[in-house]
Amino acid sequence: MSLTRFRPTASRVSGLLLASILVAVYMMTSPVTQKTGSTKSPAGRVTTLAGFDGDRAYRYLVEQCEIGPRISGTEGNRKLRRLMQEHFTRLGGEVALQQFTTRHPLNGDVVELENVVAAWHPDRRNRVVIGAHFDTRPAADKETNPQRRAQPFLGANDGASGVAVLMELAHMLSDLKTTVGVDLAAFDAEELVYDEVGEYFLGSSYFAELYRKRTGPERYVAGFVVDMVGDRTLEVLPDAEGQRQSPKLVDEVWKLARKLGATGFKTRGQYDVRDDHIPLMAAGINAIDIIDFNYPHWHRITDTPDKCSAVSLAQIGGVLAEWLRQQ
Repeated sequence: MSLTRFRPTASRVSGLLLASILVAVYMMTSPVTQKTGSTKSPAGRVTTLAGFDGDRAYRYLVEQCEIGPRISGTEGNRKLRRLMQEHFTRLGGEVALQQFTTRHPLNGDVVELENVVAAWHPDRRNRVVIGAHFDTRPAADKETNPQRRAQPFLGANDGASGVAVLMELAHMLSDLKTTVGVDLAAFDAEELVYDEVGEYFLGSSYFAELYRKRTGPERYVAGFVVDMVGDRTLEVLPDAEGQRQSPKLVDEVWKLARKLGATGFKTRGQYDVRDDHIPLMAAGINAIDIIDFNYPHWHRITDTPDKCSAVSLAQIGGVLAEWLRQQ
């Protein structure tokens, strides 16, 4: 998720002690004081939009960070996979696990990977996919201190925020009035990259490969990737490639955001960013990236839940829910 894509500088992953400390500090300073509480910005903006509960989405973000880093191939990653599978199944999704492998970029060991895909209304031919990566980058390569660059980080915005949107949307999909089927796709290994070694978008690329090989009549009429969407000062701009290939979809989403008062959707420019939507596009899906790349804690130890907001999550999820209602 970079203007030129990531250029990592870390060379190894340390233990999870730092993550535990960060979670503890966060829990002492979090704006959410009870699980049933409400998160408001200083301006008092609402945390529910178009039926999407931003407070609950925010709690899902925190829950992921409490696991610690979710680097592909680690126990934290596997724990989150199981959590998502159980969550989507409980809320009526038909879950498919897309299992595949890669080689570790540094030592060549086999790394087991897995996308978690949940379908609502699987009988419907015309479908929409909403995807987010759930892995965290192996190290905080944007830190200026070399010792900090070698450490893993929680990825509250870069990883957990997109998954939190998927998890909250799952509460709505069984009863949502829409004519399309919806697949929520949690992609593994978006950035299993160390010190400029490794490949990006492994999970979404595998998902796209399976889609190209499908034999049934189903097709995706649209695709969305949500990534880095929890920033307290939300600034979502259209992505350049999505604007080029799917301008109608971009126009629909941004017009709907204005109608709903989702002020985090901006029109002052574009993000020239490569992300998980690129493999979807290559598979023939009209897909766009919904991302806030103006995030000062990107790939830093400071990417913690206190930098995120239920207000921002509500804007993203509310716009997507309302767009689905209009299909």
